[in-house]
Amino acid sequence: MMVFMTIIMVLFKLTCLRNQRVKDSQIQICNLCRDNHKTQLWLSFLILSFLTTCTRADSEIEDLLTCLENLDSTLKKSDAMLYTAPLSDVEKCKHMVLKCYMVELIMVIIEEKINDKKADCLRHFNETLTPEVGCPQCEMHSLQNISSFLKTLTNTLQKLNSL
Repeated sequence: MMVFMTIIMVLFKLTCLRNQRVKDSQIQICNLCRDNHKTQLWLSFLILSFLTTCTRADSEIEDLLTCLENLDSTLKKSDAMLYTAPLSDVEKCKHMVLKCYMVELIMVIIEEKINDKKADCLRHFNETLTPEVGCPQCEMHSLQNISSFLKTLTNTLQKLNSL
């Protein structure tokens, strides 16, 4: 956030003429910019847009990681073999890979008759995904047991969270 504010402040300083600058207790802005409410509105909108796009994806991934931690012991009771996308597919097919993981987890929840409200987060996350075109289908990936599947999924989510 500080980066965005610094950029905005530099832009203000560059666009204001020297004689229009007014010293404020915290920042320097020009009278022209201060008096123009439309400019303030658009700048606010711009800053909020940047902040929203930067934090939204990260918080969803963090929420999903927390969800998986809460369901870990319940899910590991399953003896299902699940299609597991490799970590390398994430860069080109992020949503498709995540969709495959969610579909497999939802299948485990249904088969194991897990009636835990904690599992709703998986369904919700699955609904937000829009798979890319041209990516391999879930069934094209190798089958792995639930422990390996969860480990790969966690590594994938941590990689996405760090990007």
